[in-house]
Amino acid sequence: MSLSALAPAFAGLPGGVELFVILLIAVIMFGIPALVVLVGGGYLLTRSASQGGDGEADEREDDDRIAELEAKVDDLQAELEAERESGERETGRTRREG
Repeated sequence: MSLSALAPAFAGLPGGVELFVILLIAVIMFGIPALVVLVGGGYLLTRSASQGGDGEADEREDDDRIAELEAKVDDLQAELEAERESGERETGRTRREG
């Protein structure tokens, strides 16, 4: 007997049970995560819809908070500028000299 007679040239094609196992593994690997994403997305949509509509109130709250923070930044910038000016007066320096 020769070596070529013992080893087939091509591997055999998978049969019914092998194809079923491959299909089952593919569904587990790709189908379940996709299903989780779909179910999770649907859950989030229904939860957000039940909590107050389309989120316009949240947007208004965010806009109010942004306006509040911008006003605070402006106040801090004005305070910093006043501190700089008072420091320059105390040392007798001007901005151009610095």
